[in-house]
Amino acid sequence: MSKKKLNSTNTLNEYYLDERCTLNKVVRIIGKRWVSEILVLIKQDVTRFSGLKECLSGISDNVLSKVLNELVAEKLIEKEVFKEIPLRVEYSITESGQELVKVLHELCNWGKLHIPYEIRIQPTTS
Repeated sequence: MSKKKLNSTNTLNEYYLDERCTLNKVVRIIGKRWVSEILVLIKQDVTRFSGLKECLSGISDNVLSKVLNELVAEKLIEKEVFKEIPLRVEYSITESGQELVKVLHELCNWGKLHIPYEIRIQPTTS
């Protein structure tokens, strides 16, 4: 995995925006692909990697693993490793994660009222 350049313009802009408003940090976390779906599934007791993978058509193992690790690092979910053979890992949502899911549902409801739903298919060039 590549390391982030600490003095790149993008990184400096990210730090600048994070210092201006906590909402920028929140949007950076929840704006990532799959995050909201994974949080909702874990809240609904889909707690195993294989169950999440089954529910999320199109997600790769690497991406699912990365998002789960990021959510653990942000303390939105917890990871419990059971010392069994075969090894068993389960995820659970934290209180903070539960609060965020409530807010995500509210944002979704707002979006249903104020953002028109359109499926836009980009034309392909041959």
